[in-house]
Amino acid sequence: MRRVVSMAIVGVFAGGLLLWPFAVGGQEVPQEWELMNPEGVVEIQPIKLATRLTTLEGKTVALRWNGKQNGNHFLDRLAELLTERVKGVKIIKIYELEPWTNVTAGPPYMSPEDAKKIAAKIGSYKPELVIAAQAD
Repeated sequence: MRRVVSMAIVGVFAGGLLLWPFAVGGQEVPQEWELMNPEGVVEIQPIKLATRLTTLEGKTVALRWNGKQNGNHFLDRLAELLTERVKGVKIIKIYELEPWTNVTAGPPYMSPEDAKKIAAKIGSYKPELVIAAQAD
């Protein structure tokens, strides 16, 4: 008995779907769509690009680590190589001088204000170049 009732319900439903176009007079019903862009408005502000260095000789290079595993080892080795190969280069290891700047992008999340503070602190050392390591 259950099977007969189930089949009857399915039949009525399927028949309704098949007969729907005829129920509206056999005419196509126009659809109205509104196209929306989910990206929002992006305001682009032009900025002046920094001048590119042609040499590192006699320049100050700041090394910045975000606190992820092994990034400091990479930067330490980079500092060794720069000191060996570039005449008069001055290396500033921000991650050693200012450990509070070793903040990862993950939890606890860094706020835009924190990022500005870190950038300002790095800028206070007046480097000509900043090299950052995002290692894992």
